[in-house]
Amino acid sequence: MSRAPHVVRHLAVAQAFAVAGSSVDLTLTGIVGTTIAPRPALATLPFSLLFVAAGLTTFLASRAIGRFGHRVTFVAAGLLAAAGGTVSALAIAHASFALFCVGTALVGASNAGVGYYRYLAADTNPDARARAVSTVLAGGLVAALAGPFVATGVRDLTPTPYVASYLLVAALGLGSALWNTRLRIPTPVHDDAPGTAVREPARPYGVLWRQPVLLLGTASAVAAALTMLALMTAGPILGLSAGRTPAEAALAIQLHLVGMFAPGFLVPRVIGRLGERRVAALGCAVILLAGLAAAGGAALPLYLTAMFAVGVGWNLAYSGGSAMIASSYRPAERGRVQPVAEVLGIAAQVGGSFAAAGFTTEASWRALGWATAVVAVVVGGLLLAGSGGARRRADPHPRLINH
Repeated sequence: MSRAPHVVRHLAVAQAFAVAGSSVDLTLTGIVGTTIAPRPALATLPFSLLFVAAGLTTFLASRAIGRFGHRVTFVAAGLLAAAGGTVSALAIAHASFALFCVGTALVGASNAGVGYYRYLAADTNPDARARAVSTVLAGGLVAALAGPFVATGVRDLTPTPYVASYLLVAALGLGSALWNTRLRIPTPVHDDAPGTAVREPARPYGVLWRQPVLLLGTASAVAAALTMLALMTAGPILGLSAGRTPAEAALAIQLHLVGMFAPGFLVPRVIGRLGERRVAALGCAVILLAGLAAAGGAALPLYLTAMFAVGVGWNLAYSGGSAMIASSYRPAERGRVQPVAEVLGIAAQVGGSFAAAGFTTEASWRALGWATAVVAVVVGGLLLAGSGGARRRADPHPRLINH
């Protein structure tokens, strides 16, 4: 009996550990950076390092998977998160900004390994890739909602505020590492498995990256990351500057997180019927709705709609795009596709986060909404126009196993 469903369930729990920990960093790093940075201009550096470190270590995570396997790499990622949380807690206790940057960078590096959860889910479920990816992402829903509240709830348990919050990050990282020691992967995922019927060599980068399905899948994932991070980063600041109360700004973030992770509980039932490309295109359509809502202004209903819709659109476009990426390579080619796609996605996150700093007034928020709508229309149109190429797999029998 295949262990593929077991792998997806395992990765959904692992995703919950990872999202709970990273949500603490995403919520508190800016606040802590402001309090201990030597200059105000440096306050956002620790936050940016979460994404920069992930991008710089993505290829290393891919190499580690190829050499040591998924289980060892995922355990190491959890230990990195535990180290990052511990270093961050020590940095806050001693008011060391440089040490705090090291801690957040370690957490970012751990996120590089976590990024491969969805690829493993897709690889172990070649007949239901988008459903598997969406299910794994759904594992982060409760964690994303609970993590920030628990982190702020324990912030005063130590003499120095927020030390306990980052010790929570360390505990969640250790929990992730221990959980991933139980990971068991079905044999077909390994391209060196004994009895493999098809053992074709890896194709060159130029051949792989000319495939329409890979280009479209990457475009969908990149567009999802870019628009989501831009609106998520600018949204809370815009809300307060536009007269929203802190409670309303917090509600917008909550709705955004629900939109990011909740579809994983519902979409898997219909995703097999729609297909990966249509799911990605549907995500672009929802991102278009978010952009149009933001372009309409900062009135509360439009503001909340934009924040919620971009989360939903991210889930669909990211899930569908990731599944398309996973359909484009043979097992021996994972290292030539996955890390490149990951770096592009992380670069989009960094770009969206940095760009958001210029879109925090109501007028610029409207401009960001129109820019989001344009990205959604362009990528969605490419997905629909490229339907023929996207349906063709690069390798019709990449995981055929002799019995």
